[in-house]
Amino acid sequence: MNGRRPLIEDFPAHPDGDPAGDLARAVRERRTELGWSPAELAERAGLSEGQVRAVEAGHAAPTLPLVTRLSEALRTAPEEPR
Repeated sequence: MNGRRPLIEDFPAHPDGDPAGDLARAVRERRTELGWSPAELAERAGLSEGQVRAVEAGHAAPTLPLVTRLSEALRTAPEEPR
């Protein structure tokens, strides 16, 4: 083995579509709805901005703890317009 980490593209297609892409879209849409930057979501979730950006780009195979942190942070109710 050459030490290279496999890319998502190296694996066969998932039978249920693109779960990484679905997660990426859901996180990005909710973050945008809340009016947060990736850095703000990272801070609220206790993650690095790089982790948030990797998830939103569909380049991460997120762990259960990472998904749990994102989920808890994104459950915040949007602020009411003034």
